[in-house]
Amino acid sequence: MILVVDDDEFQRDLIGMQLASLDFDDVYLASSGEEALAQLDIDQSNINAMIIDLSMPGMDGTVLMRHLAQRGFGAGIILLSGVQDEILSSAAGLASAHGLSILGVLNKPSSPDRLYELLAGLRAPVVIADTADVAAFLSPERLKAALTDGEFIPWYQPKVDIRSGKPVGVEALARWPVEPGVMISPANFIPAIEAAGLSDELFFAMAHQVAADLVVWRGKGIHITTAINMSMDTAHNLLMPERLSELVCAAGLQPSDLVIEITESRLMVERSLVLETLTRLSLMGFVLSIDDFGTGYSSLVQLTDLPFRELKIDGSFVQRADTERKAQAIVRISIMIGVHLEMDVIAEGVETAGQLEFLRSCGGTIIQGYHIARPMPFAACTQWLKMSSQSQTHLHAG
Repeated sequence: MILVVDDDEFQRDLIGMQLASLDFDDVYLASSGEEALAQLDIDQSNINAMIIDLSMPGMDGTVLMRHLAQRGFGAGIILLSGVQDEILSSAAGLASAHGLSILGVLNKPSSPDRLYELLAGLRAPVVIADTADVAAFLSPERLKAALTDGEFIPWYQPKVDIRSGKPVGVEALARWPVEPGVMISPANFIPAIEAAGLSDELFFAMAHQVAADLVVWRGKGIHITTAINMSMDTAHNLLMPERLSELVCAAGLQPSDLVIEITESRLMVERSLVLETLTRLSLMGFVLSIDDFGTGYSSLVQLTDLPFRELKIDGSFVQRADTERKAQAIVRISIMIGVHLEMDVIAEGVETAGQLEFLRSCGGTIIQGYHIARPMPFAACTQWLKMSSQSQTHLHAG
């Protein structure tokens, strides 16, 4: 069940209709915080998410969140409001301080695309947090078996043109669901895979699935690129370019359909060792992207000496640009450098409308982050891409 709490009857009914159009059938509409709490007391175990208007007479959204925390409410929350972005961000911080699970914020009037994207996160599996439980999955033998059995799957996070609001690509992120509704965090399994010498196996397992998904999207009229992260261990494999090229051709795709992302901080240390691999990939037509730009110590050297065609500004700079003049300058300069080098520039980690507007003012063109869309499994991303491609609305700051 999704519980919508809003004293505005029109907005309440609008969200109800939008949820119905997105195939969410079990929806309860409450006109006040008091009514929502009464419903919660009756049926808390069946409530999967709550959409809460901040500005309500009597019990407003901030007071309602306090009561939810006191009742141990553990389902996802979406904050809804027409107030200023600063207030909305503050309310989201308050919810997090209460220990509540925030799926995101929704501006009035609500967008069905944004609503769907936020609720896609509702279905995200729980990540195992206990160290002892995680360790049981990270032995080389267990990892090899998981790779052989195809347990690692790509989730996709869209990249969007800031001017049109249309998706131009996605980034494939490895996920490991070990049982229904439960995942191992990439922060745990990626280092374990690298330590076990299995980086090539993970890269090509992802590449095979990404190629298959791209073929499906082509069949649905969705024409975008997909980025795959490549570890330095895989970049050391001199046979990798041929193998990847054969995989792509066998799927009926072009090398330019794939973007290969390389993290700058590791590239700084091992650049000379992977120069041959990266150069050959570029010659074959694959797009090379320098990820987390600005976090290494030789950023300009990387851009000068290696055949990168895409630059991704690290999300920490984007987020700090809200309040720090130095971060603002770094973002502006990074965009300027990328534009003058005729590279695609992607700003990562966009989480607020204020950050989006700042990037627009800097001449940014492509963005990625929770403000646009969270990582999603293939089916959810397919629906998101279809809806976003057909939508005539542009991105707005608030």
